Amino acid sequence: MIFMEGNCKGAIFRGNIEYVTKKFGKLGLEKLMVDMKEKRHRLDLNHIIDGNWYPMATRMQFLKSTVELFDLDEAQILELGKSGFKQSAIIQIYLKVAGSPKKICKFGPKVWSHNYDTGRLETEYGGSEGTYFRIYDFKGDPLLCTYLMGFYTAAYENVGARDVMVDEPKCPHKGDEFHEFRIRWTP
Repeated sequence: MIFMEGNCKGAIFRGNIEYVTKKFGKLGLEKLMVDMKEKRHRLDLNHIIDGNWYPMATRMQFLKSTVELFDLDEAQILELGKSGFKQSAIIQIYLKVAGSPKKICKFGPKVWSHNYDTGRLETEYGGSEGTYFRIYDFKGDPLLCTYLMGFYTAAYENVGARDVMVDEPKCPHKGDEFHEFRIRWTP
């Protein structure tokens, strides 16, 4: 059983559920729920409520079970991260307010705290050559790092950035004190 402190909003699951259903059908989604139940994480993926809080341990099990059951490679995990961005109504509203890479950076910490009650996001806007998102007090699993790289890629693509590249030069899983995602793009 996975343990991770904190909670996330149900909206975080929305796009991933759609991704699984589109790629692997409703039977794939049922298979995922059975696997999670066997691993002591009961979650009815057909009845997620966007504004409700769900344990981060359940979130991590959802991601791990999805990757293991459907044998996802790194590129597919990035796509899973992109799907999480595309289906969140809150994130889409945020995009309309933000509308630019600089504003994504500005509003990012507020969006983080709306969706997670653990960890803290700080941002540093450096333009297309290197904008940084740093997440403190949020360990998780290396799988979540790859997922977030896909999520941030989709965010910047959705405001017109091209050739978006996201990497993680610093990570608690490599011995660093925090996650640091560097985002670069073509304006």
